Amino acid sequence: MFSKSTDDYKPYEAPAREGALTDKRRSTLHDGITIKGDWTSDGVVEFGGTIIGDLTAETLVLARTGKVQGNVRAHTVTLEGELNGTIAAITVVIKSFARITADIAAETITVEPGATIEGHLRIKPKA
Repeated sequence: MFSKSTDDYKPYEAPAREGALTDKRRSTLHDGITIKGDWTSDGVVEFGGTIIGDLTAETLVLARTGKVQGNVRAHTVTLEGELNGTIAAITVVIKSFARITADIAAETITVEPGATIEGHLRIKPKA
């Protein structure tokens, strides 16, 4: 059903950084922005636009206006918008307005009442 399987689930590992950063990098993209292709960030991504491709980040916050058609790998994922693909994470929080069609593998999954989910949820043991 989806392009990648969570059967070969691997815990999220942050991309290597050159030198230590005291603050996490933060990228904020609002609605009206469309990205076609994969995106990797070693920090926090607050996303309200549309991405057609895979997204890897340390933390992803998908706003209500956000849409992802692809696979997400992150340490922490908070979803309020639309996602169609797969999620491999440590912690996933699905807010009440979220519309998710995905297979999700994580150590912790929280779903608020009102969220729409179609797919498989798999809780993985802590690494």
